[in-house]
Amino acid sequence: MISDADDRPHQIAPQVYMPWKENWCFSGVDPENATAVVWHISLRPTEGEGIFTCKVSGPDIEHRYVGRSPIPADPADMQDISDGRLALQIVKPLEEFQLHFSDEEREIECLFTNRFSVFDFADGALAPGRSPIGDLGRHVFPFHHYEQAMRFTMRISDASGERTFSGFGNRDHSWGWRNDFGFQSHHWVCANFPSRYVQGSTMIDVTYPGRKHGGFISTDSGNTPVIAVDVSDTYWEEPFDEPLPELEHDVSYVLLDSTGETTRVTAHLADAYRRLYLNARHPNRNQVYQDVQVFCPFSLSTGEEGHGLLELGKRLLGEGIADRVGRRATA
Repeated sequence: MISDADDRPHQIAPQVYMPWKENWCFSGVDPENATAVVWHISLRPTEGEGIFTCKVSGPDIEHRYVGRSPIPADPADMQDISDGRLALQIVKPLEEFQLHFSDEEREIECLFTNRFSVFDFADGALAPGRSPIGDLGRHVFPFHHYEQAMRFTMRISDASGERTFSGFGNRDHSWGWRNDFGFQSHHWVCANFPSRYVQGSTMIDVTYPGRKHGGFISTDSGNTPVIAVDVSDTYWEEPFDEPLPELEHDVSYVLLDSTGETTRVTAHLADAYRRLYLNARHPNRNQVYQDVQVFCPFSLSTGEEGHGLLELGKRLLGEGIADRVGRRATA
């Protein structure tokens, strides 16, 4: 059960034995202006720093900020979730969040408000069998993780003047030990429609011997867990040692929920508004976890149209691979 306090930073579990991260991610897309925004905060107390990111991409703006700032050994001691330039304010837990960025050239203000209720992945599907880290590793995300469908408004002020944006979005908040280079691949469908929010996730990682599934469907009536995601229409997981392609062809997923109903959702990648890249490169330069968020139109088999993002990840290994695959998703 998620409480108001869960929107705040969390105390590190005393048994932590791997890098500990606590992440907040807020994403939104304004389809009329073909503009996407991602705010990402990653607290890494075992490394002594927080990474604060704001990316905006549109026809008349390309903004990228990544700041690193010292943080306390215990994130729960933080008074403000900020690095001095980027700040997250929890206006009303589980309902309203203000994000702000400013430097000498630009000011960005973004307000996210809840569209539907939060979904705790601890209430979702469990993969069969066992995981070396217990039941947590049988969930699609092997750490504490919850998500929520949102609305957003954004104001940007710079030398070009003041511009405003709005649309649907989503947020997630996760915390626990994690190894980003232990991921092999993932799919993350986040699609807002007038009647509902459709979320489907799959993950292959070192905590479980196979693909795990999860997600949820949100409506005014509440959340229905997703227990399986059919990824047979995808075209980039194999060959396993090749970078992601250009992702210019549409792809469909079929989600099976806990009531036995199926939802077919199509990501129209050929008509993408924007792509934002979150690649992780290992310090030894021999590992890359490619991560791309494709903001695009979506449709349901019923004909209902919406928009959102499809995030994809794929691990690549090889000598010097980090030098061949940089910030963008393709080599």
